[in-house]
Amino acid sequence: MKKIYPPIAVLMIAVLLGALACAAAAPSELQPCTVELGYVTNEWAGEEVIAANVLLTVKNPNPVPVTLDAVDYKITVNQTEVGMKTLVPRLIIPANGSVDLSNISIIDYSSSLAVQRLYIGQGKDYVTAHVMAAGLWKVLGGKKPPFWSYPAVGVLATIKSGPTVADIQAGKADMAATIGLYAKARGTVDLVQGNLDKAWDAAPAGPCIYNVTGKATISYGSMSKDTAFDLKYERT
Repeated sequence: MKKIYPPIAVLMIAVLLGALACAAAAPSELQPCTVELGYVTNEWAGEEVIAANVLLTVKNPNPVPVTLDAVDYKITVNQTEVGMKTLVPRLIIPANGSVDLSNISIIDYSSSLAVQRLYIGQGKDYVTAHVMAAGLWKVLGGKKPPFWSYPAVGVLATIKSGPTVADIQAGKADMAATIGLYAKARGTVDLVQGNLDKAWDAAPAGPCIYNVTGKATISYGSMSKDTAFDLKYERT
């Protein structure tokens, strides 16, 4: 049987038609992507640190693949910024497709919420700032912090400056001084931890409503398009 080879002209026409089809598919203007907030969950929640996982879905409405160049966002709860991210994923989003972005934001009770936002940011005193932050920390899903153990409060330093148990048992310690140190430490605990405990008990445990606001940037060739987003997620 003879093999049949198509004429060169036919092949050239087929290639030309394919090229024209691709050119026709290329948009003259890039449509903005859309961003959806899947969830915000706590991967870890302790007394001092929460690891909040944010899932965003970025959708490409264009008939061609685009590059997801950047995603910037901040997380706000009860009008307080608790986290932020700047991502440069450089991911390809298929034509009329989507990609998921999952990222952890670390939220710190003392150094971030209390110290940065209230102690420094609003000029509150150290103890008041931590007491004020307790309600938000509870809503976020954190555990009640042991405020008495913070170095700035000085309870542990007071205790460590006194005699050891061995000194007391050996009769080497001044009992009046020992009792005085104990009373000072106990008084500090009752004052600062007591206020924090009251704020904690009065605060609701939820729901936690996250507001995630930011911008996503996609590109195709020399074209680029930004999409601003303002999304909410409620964790009960």
